[in-house]
Amino acid sequence: MRHIGAGYPRVVGWPAVGPGTGVYGYVAGVEPMMAPHALAVHPAGPPAIHAPGWRGSMIAPGVNAPQEGHVPLPLNPETFSGTWGTGAGQAPAGTTIIFSGRPQKPFKPARLVIRGTKAGPTAVGNLIGQVFVGTDLQQGELGNIDLESIGAATAFDTWISFKQAEPGVWIRVQATLTAFPTGTDTELYTITVLGHYLH
Repeated sequence: MRHIGAGYPRVVGWPAVGPGTGVYGYVAGVEPMMAPHALAVHPAGPPAIHAPGWRGSMIAPGVNAPQEGHVPLPLNPETFSGTWGTGAGQAPAGTTIIFSGRPQKPFKPARLVIRGTKAGPTAVGNLIGQVFVGTDLQQGELGNIDLESIGAATAFDTWISFKQAEPGVWIRVQATLTAFPTGTDTELYTITVLGHYLH
């Protein structure tokens, strides 16, 4: 209970009994007027069931609206299976191998992941080269960059903001080695690009 006005005890939400006092607990334009039953306690209904967040973009069951994912894109060697050496079917010294991939939906490359498998004591060269999205060079100046260091699985803070590739646009890495294996030694490389994908 609280007192409003001159000596009238008033319970919030109940009609007034004092002359000209309106409704207790109600201030026009400020507080909502409450009826006595509004203070009653009602039993809770069944708990609400919500779909997980990753299903929130569905237009209908099994039909997704466009959304963004983070996926790998393999860059496949166009020649010599990505292997340098002196054997048959291997890239000889001085050869550049192009690794390429063509996303089928809009794709924004963000990180290179490069793995080299080196066999033999002369397989000591590092992978260097240049990265292109379409015909656009994705570095600040012409010249070979240290792809092997940038793309190492243990590399720290090597996320790069490449240009977005529209569907069908080639993403290419032109790669070569700082030193080439001799004899029966070989160096084999795989290149994967991690990026943002609309699907």
